[in-house]
Amino acid sequence: MRPLPSMIIGVFLIAPFLSNAHDIVFLGDESRIRLLASCEPCRSWQLEIATPKSEASAHEVASTAQKARHAVIVIDASVGPLPITREHVLIARQAGIPSLSLMFTNVSKVEGMRDAGELLELEELEGRELMNKYEMGGDKALVFHESSIRAIKRLRTNGVGMDAVLRAVQSLPERKERALEPFSGKKFFAYLYLLTTQESKHTTPLKNDASVGLWINGQSVRVRVRSKQAMQPGGSGEMEFEADKPIVAPIGSRLLLERSGRVVAAGVLSRGG
Repeated sequence: MRPLPSMIIGVFLIAPFLSNAHDIVFLGDESRIRLLASCEPCRSWQLEIATPKSEASAHEVASTAQKARHAVIVIDASVGPLPITREHVLIARQAGIPSLSLMFTNVSKVEGMRDAGELLELEELEGRELMNKYEMGGDKALVFHESSIRAIKRLRTNGVGMDAVLRAVQSLPERKERALEPFSGKKFFAYLYLLTTQESKHTTPLKNDASVGLWINGQSVRVRVRSKQAMQPGGSGEMEFEADKPIVAPIGSRLLLERSGRVVAAGVLSRGG
């Protein structure tokens, strides 16, 4: 995969769109919903905690994650990383979250297996590789396990249970925001990486007049491609777009394109049209 364009520069909530800042968001597969619904420590820690609603679209996930200073990528240990795991790591990057960690749920379902320790190691490695692929520090990411765990030989963990997660993230620094040149308008250029068919089953070539969803700076709008040159899956470059209503965002803001609620491209706002 070609490098993605770099950026130029105690409440528990489940919601489709959140404009307030959160300390931590839980992303990943649907087991995150149950994990937080049963999280007693979440109600006592002085942290703003959020997770997108079940089966949230890409732009809903991005808006929930937009101001967070850390994201926990939740993986069901009984099934391993899923396509939604990849997508949420990419969304976390485009939403500007500084750091990620991994948390494995349903560990009790694999504890009886003779090679449970090796299976968890492989799943951890896959999770780290996904983070590294999208430049999200997989090698340094902390790894946590749900408290239902009993005994697994050779388990490597940075903590068991939600208390361990919240203790680790409470001292994380605030996000650093940079002042960038503002933009407001319907026509603009964006430098994109179009996901491959292996990264997203919704990926198709971006052609002139194609209509896709755009998420940028907390806004979700429809845009049409205005570039004559098509972009193929796995390709990258600058393309021109026209939105159905004005967007307001700094030049250099990260963005997402989506089809059927799923990410198909990532990029940055490069200049006005």
